[in-house]
Amino acid sequence: MKPIQNKPKLRTLVGSVLSLTLLSSQSLVLANPKPASSPNIHPIYKQAQQELPKNYFTVYAIVDRIARANGLDNKPWRIVVTSNYEINAYASDTNLLTFEAGLMDQLEGNASALACAIGHEMGHHVKQHLGYGPAKQEQARLEELQKAEKDKLIAEQDAQTQAALGAGVAVGASQAASAVGGTGGQILGVFGMLLGGAAQQKAQNIEQIKADIEKQAEERYNQRLTEISQGHELEADELGYIYSVKAGFDPNGCLAVMDILGRMPGAQLDAGSHPAPEKRGDKIKALMTEYPPETLKAEGKNLLSAKSTPLQYQTFSYQVEGGGTFAGLKVLPITGTTEDDLENYLK
Repeated sequence: MKPIQNKPKLRTLVGSVLSLTLLSSQSLVLANPKPASSPNIHPIYKQAQQELPKNYFTVYAIVDRIARANGLDNKPWRIVVTSNYEINAYASDTNLLTFEAGLMDQLEGNASALACAIGHEMGHHVKQHLGYGPAKQEQARLEELQKAEKDKLIAEQDAQTQAALGAGVAVGASQAASAVGGTGGQILGVFGMLLGGAAQQKAQNIEQIKADIEKQAEERYNQRLTEISQGHELEADELGYIYSVKAGFDPNGCLAVMDILGRMPGAQLDAGSHPAPEKRGDKIKALMTEYPPETLKAEGKNLLSAKSTPLQYQTFSYQVEGGGTFAGLKVLPITGTTEDDLENYLK
């Protein structure tokens, strides 16, 4: 049997990335225009606004607020904003959030929509979809392989049994035809030939039967991959809504994201790794009833008040094997750097 192909996929906002390798990214472009310091922005963000490029400051501020409002500030988050004009964002590696320039552009002017997209990707990490997804896919592959092998064995045994029975029936019918003679004998003879021929034909077609079993197994496997992927996307959508609203953003931002995705070619198909945006939008509307925005915002406000200091940040840059640089912004956990935490034990 040809092996059912294992197809691990990273969870993304709109598509699938086929590798778990680190991005070979352009370095953090500090020459990127910095926003003018806004007199209306909360003072705790003034320094970050002055130090970071506009695109990185925007994502940093949202990640910080989501992390503190949802108890997700116990781990570092890494951010990469690319210059690729793709309307996409995705989770990869460990706590890495990547945002393409195209998505940032299309969500321009709607911080709540961007917050929902960011919360969605953070949700993939929180639910460990990158680890459990491939594991579930491998389990599905093995189960379908085992079922196909079992079905082929049964089909082969059945064909052999039918062939043996058919041969016996044909011989018996031939002997009976000789004994009966006349018209009755002719009928018995034809009957035996038909049964024996059908059994032999089934035995001869066993390879085609096994090929059909393999094809059905492949189709079931692909369907299970779709169900796993779409299930993860809907789960991340739910967390994107909860996280962003707890952080104080407009719940309609999530619907705005689906509106943007719904305008992309082929987006209304519900057969790929992602459910159709319309279906995702309907789920989000249901979430607004299940988790009222007012309740979520109140919960998040309490956490933000208790943790009123924004998370620290620092740029990072790693050399990628084979050349190139992998760079971005690290949002540190509430404990700060390792050196900061170490001070608690060296006093």
